Amino acid sequence: MNKAVKLFSMGALLGAVALTAAGPAQAEDSGFLGDYSALSEAKDAAGDTVMRYVSPKLKPGAYQAVMIDPTQYYPAPKPTEQVTSSTLTDISNYLDKGLHDKLGAKVKVVSEPGPGVLRIRPAITAVAPQTVGLKPYQVIPIAFIISSAKGRGKEAAIHVEMDVVDSVTGERMGASVRKGIGAKLSSDKAPLKLGDVQPLLDKWIDTGSSFVAEHVK
Repeated sequence: MNKAVKLFSMGALLGAVALTAAGPAQAEDSGFLGDYSALSEAKDAAGDTVMRYVSPKLKPGAYQAVMIDPTQYYPAPKPTEQVTSSTLTDISNYLDKGLHDKLGAKVKVVSEPGPGVLRIRPAITAVAPQTVGLKPYQVIPIAFIISSAKGRGKEAAIHVEMDVVDSVTGERMGASVRKGIGAKLSSDKAPLKLGDVQPLLDKWIDTGSSFVAEHVK
């Protein structure tokens, strides 16, 4: 591993991330949230571990509606034959629709900032077919680069971060970081598809929406 790649991979492993039932929390920091120091381990509605921050100001009654920004990729991905631009679009669109549908069924969703409106900023910070058996320092998921080893299978991996802020002041009211492993790909060269991470997204959309709805009345 050359020095530049080594430094990048070490940087990608700093901060805080949560795994779903796939394993315990590990260190990770995409930089999307900026400050990760206030995040701590918590359990979501499904019993999975998530790194989360909730402001003391986020109390029932303080907010009556939410606005949801389009899901972004951070940093901007470089599509490959395995992770194509169409697949990246499918995944972000699916997350967008799921959040709007689930939250819309529970709370008022608006399109403009205003008093009493929470702004949700979702980001996908890693989507990649991860080589099974590799140590963390051998993988750079944040850049969608796979360090592949001959004869080892690959699994879909996805990281999702959410920043929840006051839509008027921009003050952070909450934040979360999740990491999960999806389906095993049929071969080392098989392209990643939405279906490989869809079950994870469905769970996160459901638990995340329920959590936000608890704090918006």
